[in-house]
Amino acid sequence: MPVTDIKVIGIAHDVRIPDRAEVRLQVSKWGRDWESTHRSVTGTVGGVTDAIKRLEEAQPQALHDYSISQISQRSWSDDIGAAYSETIDITMVFTDFQAMSDWVFTQSTETVRIRGIDWRLSAAARKELNISLSVEAIRDAQRKAETFAVAAGLTIVGIQTLAEPETVGASLPRPRGLAAATGRSESGDSGIDITPAPIETTVRIDAHFLAEPETPTAASFQPTRRTPRFMA
Repeated sequence: MPVTDIKVIGIAHDVRIPDRAEVRLQVSKWGRDWESTHRSVTGTVGGVTDAIKRLEEAQPQALHDYSISQISQRSWSDDIGAAYSETIDITMVFTDFQAMSDWVFTQSTETVRIRGIDWRLSAAARKELNISLSVEAIRDAQRKAETFAVAAGLTIVGIQTLAEPETVGASLPRPRGLAAATGRSESGDSGIDITPAPIETTVRIDAHFLAEPETPTAASFQPTRRTPRFMA
């Protein structure tokens, strides 16, 4: 009996509010004297670090983690003379968005700038979501294959291949200040948007189903029974 290969793509989609906000701060200063510029930057970083510790003590669940990195030091000369600059990046991952908004804007100064916010899902949330969407994508593929099979007078008899689910994550478009493809709120002329950007996740899966022509049921082969008639 001939077997037909039906290739379909199953798709599942989800939109939800993120549960993580990665805030990118930058401490930067330039000046004519290297020592004073360096002392100003390191002193500011020390103040921010102390504020982070106070936040952790007051609201332990508000901050997931933080890091201080990317120290950049530059020097150059212009018409006036020598100039120096120093930059340090601070990254903070918040789980409480209200605490985040209250904290970051009290830290924003001429030396400390909020560079942007990356909206994300936690690792546990991503894992759970990918599993549920993968199952739904397989079901979607099966529904499509069965629809094609019925239209062609075929019956699904099995699965030939099932590719690994492909997960695509992005943010929904938002107003000015947000790069939609990355789920990132960038600082701009009008400030920074602290409204969580919804996370859009799509899972697709390629599947090959096997189908055969429908087999007539045994009932369709039953001969027609006639009741004998007797003449008197």
